[in-house]
Amino acid sequence: MISSAATAIIALALAFVAWLLLAPVLRARRHRRAAAAPLAPSRVDAVERNVPIRAQLPLGLRDRLDGLVAAFVAEKTFVGCNGLTVTDEMRVTIAAHACVLVLGRPHDLYPSLQSILVYPTPFWVEEEDEDESGLVTRQRRVLAGQAWDASRIILSWEDVVAAGAAHDAGYNVVLHEFAHHLDYEAVGLAEPEAGPRRPLEGWTLDLRRQFDRLTEQVDRGADTFLDPYAAEDEAEFFAVVSEEFFERPVAFRAAHPELYALICEFYGLDPAGWQHA
Repeated sequence: MISSAATAIIALALAFVAWLLLAPVLRARRHRRAAAAPLAPSRVDAVERNVPIRAQLPLGLRDRLDGLVAAFVAEKTFVGCNGLTVTDEMRVTIAAHACVLVLGRPHDLYPSLQSILVYPTPFWVEEEDEDESGLVTRQRRVLAGQAWDASRIILSWEDVVAAGAAHDAGYNVVLHEFAHHLDYEAVGLAEPEAGPRRPLEGWTLDLRRQFDRLTEQVDRGADTFLDPYAAEDEAEFFAVVSEEFFERPVAFRAAHPELYALICEFYGLDPAGWQHA
C-alpha cells in the first residue's frame, strides 16, 4: 500500500511533468494572442520616432514587426537600473530594434531571454584579464551594452536613443547585443525563399573565411568598410556585421557582396532591397 507521503510525491511529480509539457503550449498561445492584437497608436508613434528602420519595411514586414513588438513587451521583463524608471516608450523602442533581427526567422522570440536591464547612461563593469604569462589584472570598462548571459541583456538607454538618431551610421547597440544573443542561442539559418536550406556548418565555415579575410586586412593596416573592432573575435565580427546589415545595407552589399549574401541567409531578409521597394 502506498503511503500518503509517497502519493503526494507522485502527485507533485506528475504535476511538474504536466507543467513542463503545457508551458511551451501556453507560452506559444500567449505569444500568438499578443502578436495578433494591433499595436496601440502610442506605441506605433514611439517606434516610428525612435526606430527609423520601421518606415523602410515592406507593409507585410511592418505588420509582423508590430506584432513581434507587442509579444516581446508582453513576454520579457524590463528592469530599470541606477534609478531609471522604464517607460512604455523605452520598452517598445528596445523591442522594435531587437525584433528587426527576427523578422525573417521562424524561431521563437528569444526563448532563453528573460530580462533586459536598462541603465540611463553607459555603465561600467569590472573584468579580469589574464596575459600570456598568467598575470591576472582587474580593470573597469565602460559599456553601452552587454549580452550578459543567455537570460539577460544590459543596455544604456542613452545609446539606444543615439542608435535611432544616427540611423545609417552603422552603429546600433540593441542590434549588436541581440545579435550576440542569437549567437549564444546557436540558432540555425532562416528558411530560404526558394530552394533547400543548407546545413549551418557550411554557412559557419564560409563566415569564418570572411572573418579571416578581415583580420588579415586589419593586421596589415588596410582601410576597411567594417569597424576594425569586428576583427576582435568571431563573436564580435558577427555582431558588427549584423549592425551594418540592417543600418547600412546598400553600402555593405557594395563593399562585401559575398558576406552580405551570407548574412541574408542567416536572417532570411534582404534589407538593401527595402530602400528601393
